[in-house]
Amino acid sequence: MADNKNKKNSGFGFAIWFVLLLIIGVLFLINQKTIVSNLKTTRFFERTIGKTPEFIEKAPVVEQKEEGKNDVAPIISTEIDLNAETEISSFNSSADKTEQAEQLSNTQSAATGTQSAPQQENVSPVTAVSDAGRELQQQAEEAAAVKKETATKPKPAENKPSVTETKKTPATAASATMNIKLYFMIITSNGTVNRREVVRTMKKSDSPLMDAVNALIEGPNSTEADSGCRTLLSDGTRLLGASVRNGVATLNFSSEFEFNRYGIEGLRGQLQQIVYTATAFQTVESVQFLIDGEKKEYLGSEGVWIGTPLRRSSF
Repeated sequence: MADNKNKKNSGFGFAIWFVLLLIIGVLFLINQKTIVSNLKTTRFFERTIGKTPEFIEKAPVVEQKEEGKNDVAPIISTEIDLNAETEISSFNSSADKTEQAEQLSNTQSAATGTQSAPQQENVSPVTAVSDAGRELQQQAEEAAAVKKETATKPKPAENKPSVTETKKTPATAASATMNIKLYFMIITSNGTVNRREVVRTMKKSDSPLMDAVNALIEGPNSTEADSGCRTLLSDGTRLLGASVRNGVATLNFSSEFEFNRYGIEGLRGQLQQIVYTATAFQTVESVQFLIDGEKKEYLGSEGVWIGTPLRRSSF
């Protein structure tokens, strides 16, 4: 039984070695040119046995591509001297150490703000950095002290404008006034009564219609009187209220409005003055008269109709 087991193990081991040799042979056949080229360029046989076989010497050199590049770089054949390589490595190591020492020395000199001596030894980098930090902190404190001193200094007196400068002029009177058309009467030499339109500049207000009717009650000013204008409204008449709705101005007068010293012509004249003056406003088309808040059909004992709103065409 033991012999059979040993035979099986030996057969299995032989199979594994055979497979490995087969794989190596396949890889050699696939990469034969590359392997032969590398043996030629490195002069492997010349170094080991002293002579390169003829089939390797005649084999062409296979160019290899570097990874990540499209250009094909040829493999340069060079002789490697192990002793020279060791010397170069030692030289580079010594040069690196010397360069590192110089860099450390320069770093320490820059941190302390002074130039170090060529043969300075045992200088701690941590100490040099801490010294540099303290120096930077001292410089920051000095800059802050200078800034504070500058801020506390009194500023020089500026040339301020004189108090006696020209004050801004108030809004012009024209911006607070408005032109209103008023209608007065003129009595000719033959006794006829004619209507006269004048334009008066008056102060703006929230009730321009009442201002215009009150101006008729007060009568013409001196300039208007010189031109022959007069008012026919009854003496003592007062305007008690005014409102406009749907183009109709409702004017409420006191009882004095019913009596006119010029008779029926005076009553017609005062109604005409008021209707023309009121309808000069764009929102008024007609006037409804009230006496002490009451609507009456006729005005005065003469009987002038005021039961409905009057228009300019009513005269």
